[in-house]
Amino acid sequence: MKRLMIAAMLMATGVQAGELRLELQGKGLAGHLIRIAVYSANAPEQFPFDEKFYRGTVNEAASDHLTVTVPDLPPGKYAVAAYVDNNKNGKLDKNFLGVPKEIYGFSNDARGIFGPPDFAEAAFEIGEGVVTKSIQLH
Repeated sequence: MKRLMIAAMLMATGVQAGELRLELQGKGLAGHLIRIAVYSANAPEQFPFDEKFYRGTVNEAASDHLTVTVPDLPPGKYAVAAYVDNNKNGKLDKNFLGVPKEIYGFSNDARGIFGPPDFAEAAFEIGEGVVTKSIQLH
């Protein structure tokens, strides 16, 4: 119902929604939950670990490769953060120094030097068609 309402609103304004196809790869994905958060340029300060992301999905990986589709994204800039939730607690676990203990990755395979990358490093454009992004989880 919600998707139908969004699609109707987009058609009424003449804006066509885009689709994001994510291809996630990494050793240790198989059999675990993969949490994916899509962040919008409307709130780049929330990237990458704020729980106020634009859209999120949780998927169980059958192998070390997972393809996920995020439909109905209005045209604009987005960035993605993903991690393997090994213990299914809904958060990226970190050690006492703040270093992640679970594998993770970002769109554009962006990597920060002393922490996560900023939104601009991971950002990409979505238009009216399908955009495919590969993310390597480390």
